[in-house]
Amino acid sequence: MEENDYTLEEMRAGYKTLKDALARQEIVNDRLMRETMKSKVRGIRSLTAAGYVCTVFVMVMAPLVFHYYPVINASWYFVAGTELLMLFCMVVSRRYNHNVQSTDLNSCDLLTFSKHVRKMKEDYSGWLKYGVTLAFLWGAWFCAEVWFHSTDPKMALPVIVGMIVGLVTGGVIGYRMNRRIVSTCDDIIAQIEG
Repeated sequence: MEENDYTLEEMRAGYKTLKDALARQEIVNDRLMRETMKSKVRGIRSLTAAGYVCTVFVMVMAPLVFHYYPVINASWYFVAGTELLMLFCMVVSRRYNHNVQSTDLNSCDLLTFSKHVRKMKEDYSGWLKYGVTLAFLWGAWFCAEVWFHSTDPKMALPVIVGMIVGLVTGGVIGYRMNRRIVSTCDDIIAQIEG
């Protein structure tokens, strides 16, 4: 009978040891998952920052390149429209990123964070149709400005072709950045909910 009591006590001690080890393992797994998510959020932040830098560059250079350069000689309306478009894009990007970027990943509720990431993914996925439309409208306006206001008509066509190539190149780079952000969101969601 004493053997059974001793075995039962050993089992209880073994169970408690196992339970404590599993609790520590869950804490380590949670910490590792949060560190991985922090890294992914930093990646999104760096892509977003690169977009902000490009946007500010365009806003600073727009008057110099579009209005004061005689081959383009675009109107101040076009320059103002470009500035407003860039500002609008920055505001939209900030709005899309705010909930994810402002979350403290050390202590947040992961399901709520997952909802924020899912919303950000939907926003970025849906932005593509608006971005392409805005880029097309801006490009058409640019072509009209150059065609009708250029002081050097022989250079108008090469400038238009160059801007179209630049717009397409920028669009491809922007699309790839957008896809990387959406892919990173998918990774975060899968890690939390998987």
